[in-house]
Parts: sequence; C-alpha cells; structure tokens
Amino acid sequence: MTAPPQSAGISRSEGIQFIGIAAVAVAGVAFNVAGFSPVLVFLTAGVAVSGMAHILGIATEQAGDAAGPRLSALLNATFGNAAEIIIVVLAIREGGELIDVARYSIIGSVMGNVLLILGASLLVGGLRHGRQRFDATVAGVNATMLVLATTALTIPTLFSIVGGTNHSDEVGLSHGVAIVMAVLYAAYLYSSFQSPEATGVGGEGARWSTRLSLVMLSASAIATGVLSEVLVGAIEPTIEETGISTVFIGLIVVPLIGNVAEHFAAVKIAWSGKLDFSMGIAFNSALQVALAVSAIAVLAGLLFGHEVVLDFGLLEVSILFAGALMAGLIAANGNSNWLEGAELLAIYTIAGLVFWYL
Repeated sequence: MTAPPQSAGISRSEGIQFIGIAAVAVAGVAFNVAGFSPVLVFLTAGVAVSGMAHILGIATEQAGDAAGPRLSALLNATFGNAAEIIIVVLAIREGGELIDVARYSIIGSVMGNVLLILGASLLVGGLRHGRQRFDATVAGVNATMLVLATTALTIPTLFSIVGGTNHSDEVGLSHGVAIVMAVLYAAYLYSSFQSPEATGVGGEGARWSTRLSLVMLSASAIATGVLSEVLVGAIEPTIEETGISTVFIGLIVVPLIGNVAEHFAAVKIAWSGKLDFSMGIAFNSALQVALAVSAIAVLAGLLFGHEVVLDFGLLEVSILFAGALMAGLIAANGNSNWLEGAELLAIYTIAGLVFWYL
C-alpha cells in the first residue's frame, strides 16, 4: 500500500515571492517612519498589502487542503476579504473623510468582483477555450443572491433621495439593513457548509502542514493589519497631494489593493479552463463583501462612535445594480464566450473613468 504524500513545505518559488513581499512591507513601514512622501508610502504600502493578500490566499488554500473541505469553507469565509475588512474598519476608526473611503470601497469591491474579476475570467477563458459551459444552477443561485444583496445596498440610497426623511431615519435604516445583511450572510455560510465541496478552495493536495498553514495565516494577517494601518494613514495626505478624489480612491484604488491577488488567481484559473471555479471566486467574494463587510462597517461605526450610513450615491448604486443584472443574465444560460467578458470589462472601465472625474 502506497504511503500518503508528505507535506513538502514552502516551495522555492513561494519562498522567493514571500521574501520579495516582506522586503516591500518593510520598506513601506520604514518610509512611513522616516516621513517620506505620503504618495510613496501609500503606493508601497498598497503593494505590500496586495502581497500579503496573496500570501493569505496561498495559506488559506493549503490549510483547507490539509484539513478538509469544511475547514476550507470556514477559512475562505474568514480570510477571503481580510485585507478589505481591515482597511474598512481602520478607515472608519479614523473618521472624517476616511468614512467615505470605507463606504465607497464596499461598493467598489463588489463592482470589482462582478465586473473586473468575472469579466476578465470570461474574456481570457473564452479567448483560449472558445465558448465554455458552466453549472447554470450554481451560478444562477449565486447571481440571484447577488441581485438580492445589491438591492439591499441600493435601498438606503433611494430612501435618502425620498423627500421627508432625515439623518436619524437614514441611520436607523442603515442599522436595520446591516442586521438583515448579517442574517443573510449567516444563512449563506450555513448553506455553504451544507455542501462544502462547492466552497472549497479546489486545490490539488496540501503541500504545507496544517501547522505551517495556520502560522502563515496568522503572520500574514498580522502583517496585513500593520500595513493597512500605514496605508490608511497615508490616504488623506495622498488625496491632498495628488488631487485624486475620495470617490476614486474608495471605489477603485482600495478595492484593487485588497483584491488584486484574488483577481489574478481567478483569471489564472479561468485560463486553465476551470470556469466554474473562477466564477465561484468572483460571486462568493462579491457576496461576502456585500453581505458581511457592509454589516461590519456599520458595526465598526457604532463601536468607534462614527455613524456609517449605507448611502452610496445614485450613480454608484446604479452601476452596481447594472453589473449584478448583467452577471445574472450571463449566469442564466449556462455558457459564455469572450465577448461577454469584454462587455463586463467595458462597463468597469467606463465606471472607472466616471469616478476619476467626480
């Protein structure tokens, strides 16, 4: 009887990547301590946070493969958007203009997952493999859930536009919506755990031991927290120095920093022909942000004494809702081609241009 394969540990390639990421992280902290240009600190810390998100992703995958699908689902739910959550909470803690950055980053992250990740995955997968088929049932359930989540995020914005409302009403509605979102997310997790094979990371066997995976998870999460602190501290000075709007920073830049590693992984998986898995990453990540991070943002506002109202602006929620509907239409027929991916990317590009000029 053949013995089970032993954990090989960190590969040479991973070791080189981790050393490079650690070097950038140290540089970001050093630049901040030395009082270098806020723009340089922001850029360096942003790259470092993206790198730490990459390490978190690898460690999550290895821990899931080593410990089984149920732990895999739990780890994905916990660490899937760790960088995004940390940045949002820290920004809300600081208050002021950074609360807007935190709120906009929620919408921006959902848009990034629905339009950028899904669009790029469909594009590269279609260019390499032609028309592709996927599980319409799973994709349809995720798309329906996404439309529901985006509708819930849209309602407070529409409510604020209606005449006769006041700020107290808007705050109360935001708290109520956050509670509903948290319950929905709990139901979503429960459903995921009922069929953990659908939410597992989909690896091909663990190379790391469970202990090594958990150590790397803990270390990269702590490092992400430190670097996010540096990043958030540099946002306002960067806005003042460059003139880039709060809306663009929140909707485009911060979500890219927190999710670029996940973006790359999903596109790489789509290129290899695993479109179902790639679409699952896009939909699951979008749902986690829409349902969980929005609720966390409101809770963080209560804890730090800074009111967080889920009023994102009519233009922002209109683009978000349009993206969710487009993703639903694509998911409905069970097949896709590269043109549908290009359409999603076109909407994201137009949205980026609009937010640049706001």
